[in-house]
Amino acid sequence: MLNFNATSREVCLVRRESTVTPLQALVLLNDPQYVEAARVLAATTLPEANGGDDAWVTTMFRRLTGRSPDGAEKEILRSALAAQREEFARDPEGAAAYLSTGTQPIPEGVDGPQLAAGTALAQAIMNFEEFQVKQ
Repeated sequence: MLNFNATSREVCLVRRESTVTPLQALVLLNDPQYVEAARVLAATTLPEANGGDDAWVTTMFRRLTGRSPDGAEKEILRSALAAQREEFARDPEGAAAYLSTGTQPIPEGVDGPQLAAGTALAQAIMNFEEFQVKQ
């Protein structure tokens, strides 16, 4: 928790310092707990999106940041989702390995490359400042 400027809890602070550092990004992208959390979010929001990338991007973004993405953000995230989907479709074993992180079971009947792409998208959104720093 030191990477996220959490206090040692030996003293009380009225307001903790808020920073965003590269080490935080590494934790959010590589720590098994965050990978699993991103996968579960992607799996729970996929049915709500009704197969549409716009709805999927918007729903995940809103859940993680508390606001809707603007037009530029939505376009970048939609493009990233499409690129990740292509990458995982070319490498189904890699997608399966990526999705095996954590203990939460993968829902039945979910397309592995699609879920892996959504997981990568959720991790990208987790690196937005609004996710990392709550005011």
